[in-house]
Amino acid sequence: MEQVMKHYGNAILAVIVLLALGAIIVAALSSDGYVAGEFKNALTGFFGNMSSLGGGAPTP
Repeated sequence: MEQVMKHYGNAILAVIVLLALGAIIVAALSSDGYVAGEFKNALTGFFGNMSSLGGGAPTP
């Protein structure tokens, strides 16, 4: 076991860290998470402001 850890210890640690980061990112981007909620609010606000500007063809 000691030889395995000496040889593969850094690789095992890197995999554990990457899995932990992946779990954090998935949790942050879940549909009911903070990041997803703020992104939805930003898009809703942007398109709401764009539609209130009018635009399009003028009515006769």
